[in-house]
Amino acid sequence: MNRSTDPRAVRTRNRLAQAFTAVAGEVPVSVSAIVERAGLNRSSFYAHFDSTSELALYVLEQALIEISVEDLRARTSGAAEGVEASRVVVGRILDQVEGQRADLVAVFGSTAGGDARVLFGERIRANLTGYLEVAAPERPRAERATAAVMVGSGLASAVVAWLLGEIDCSRDDLLDLLVGLVPDWLNGLPRPPR
Repeated sequence: MNRSTDPRAVRTRNRLAQAFTAVAGEVPVSVSAIVERAGLNRSSFYAHFDSTSELALYVLEQALIEISVEDLRARTSGAAEGVEASRVVVGRILDQVEGQRADLVAVFGSTAGGDARVLFGERIRANLTGYLEVAAPERPRAERATAAVMVGSGLASAVVAWLLGEIDCSRDDLLDLLVGLVPDWLNGLPRPPR
């Protein structure tokens, strides 16, 4: 969905996202609970989102953007490199989805769950594509693009399968499995330039 970049629209979406995060776990997530917490009306909600599921994905997407920025910052500063950097970023993704577990299970388990999985994979792919453009400009574009699609879609699919109980293991075991599947050349990239 193309979203308005008008500052008022951005502020309203952010208020709704903050309200969603605040009510998640406290009460059943509903449009009424979200708009009450945000101090907005229902029409404001529906001007930006079609459903609470769409808002849940928006909250996840915003978190993934932040995680990506922090990951690049950590890698460029040398605070984390290689496999350890992959462990940190994948761990942050798992922490985010665990924090939204109930809502994301409802989203991914719904009839629109396939579309939500694609959107989740697409966001991870987009973040990885941006990172690879900075960190591995010497790699052929097709190789970078293919790696981003494969890792992004694969990571998203595995995380969703774990959330839905299709993969039965702990968060830490899943983290080990996912980091172990990151291609060696991605883990071995030199520190990106600042």
